Amino acid sequence: MANRILNIPSTQSIPKRLRQASATLHRFSSATGKERIMGVKVKEKVAGSGVFWVFINHKGKRKSKCVGSVKAALEVKAIIEGKLKLGQPLPKEEPPAPKLSAYFEKFSRNYLETALRYSARLRHQSNFNIHILPALGHLRLDEITREKMQEFIAALVTKELSKDSIRLALAAVRVLFNYAIDNKVVTENPVVRLSKYYSQVKRVRDEIDPLTAEEVSLFLQTVLNSKYYREYYPVLLCAIHAGLRAGELTALQWGDVDFNGKFLTVRRNIVHKRVNLPKNGKARRVDMSDALAEALQELKKARKEAWLAKGQNEIPEWVFCNFEGKLLDTNNLRNRALHKCLENAKLRTIRLHDLRHTFASLLIQNGESLAYVKDQMGHSSIKVTVDIYGHLVPGANRQAVNRLPTAHGVPKRKGKKNLA
Repeated sequence: MANRILNIPSTQSIPKRLRQASATLHRFSSATGKERIMGVKVKEKVAGSGVFWVFINHKGKRKSKCVGSVKAALEVKAIIEGKLKLGQPLPKEEPPAPKLSAYFEKFSRNYLETALRYSARLRHQSNFNIHILPALGHLRLDEITREKMQEFIAALVTKELSKDSIRLALAAVRVLFNYAIDNKVVTENPVVRLSKYYSQVKRVRDEIDPLTAEEVSLFLQTVLNSKYYREYYPVLLCAIHAGLRAGELTALQWGDVDFNGKFLTVRRNIVHKRVNLPKNGKARRVDMSDALAEALQELKKARKEAWLAKGQNEIPEWVFCNFEGKLLDTNNLRNRALHKCLENAKLRTIRLHDLRHTFASLLIQNGESLAYVKDQMGHSSIKVTVDIYGHLVPGANRQAVNRLPTAHGVPKRKGKKNLA
């Protein structure tokens, strides 16, 4: 009976308890002669769509409800049949689920703008505008099935998106459906266990281009000797000696600098001129070199003198700021200072973020453990550190293979190092 109603090849795809419940109800209706009075069926309105509806025909009244997957529709069918068997009234007619494009506006207003960090909100909104709404925006939420999501993934793969880009796009849809479930708009989230459909897509990371120790020395000398760019020396030194992200550099305040303990506390990150938490949501301590501590002390002293000359006793809270005491523009830092000084030093052009990579690479080449580098960089896990910088560990592979046993015995370890 179930096969004829659902037009599916085997009853094995239907949960056993639901098949038993359906068979019991069918026997009850046949024995009592009420089969024509009460009828609850599950089928697709559009064959092959993967969207299943529950159709009710009871005492001359007909109703239908779009549910989604066959499993969810069968569960709804069993509940309705049980209620009708007990003489309870038909469920009230519910309005159809909204289209994704319309629901996204509500989701964005009531969730994205209030519950997420600004950077996460921008990422989700960008994914919806670029990838999700053009492909799925015309569908109702209850029409977006796992099959539709598989088709959506295939389209993203065809566009040659990276594995991380696909993962982030799916994460945005998943968050929306979780919100819809919380508000009882739908009952299922179709964006679960989908990674196998894009597992073969390559993971693409931007290539890092750190400066060598010799290049760092030449670059910093060029900055110090420059009449126009010397003022940028403290912030560029901080980028190289502390490995802060651009937004963390501009968000650094004097209260975050501990000259006695020789460390910085990274508490903030500025994204699109908005102050947020650091990228992983946690504050961290970064050790401060003697050279950086000296440069920041000199900067603070000069700042106090300049502000006193203006008749102001309090200096701005930002460590790196413009002449008005406002946030430093990272575009100016990159284009006017970094690139110009690299050019003057006859070095290749690199990104501002590569100064952060320079910090990590120099630590590793000096023999520091990846665990220490992970803490200083503020990575969410050591896996991130290993993925980006593991290949820079000096001689790690060579040392490992030379410790393998041979016919002459087990080689003795020389100067055991902790590279993890």
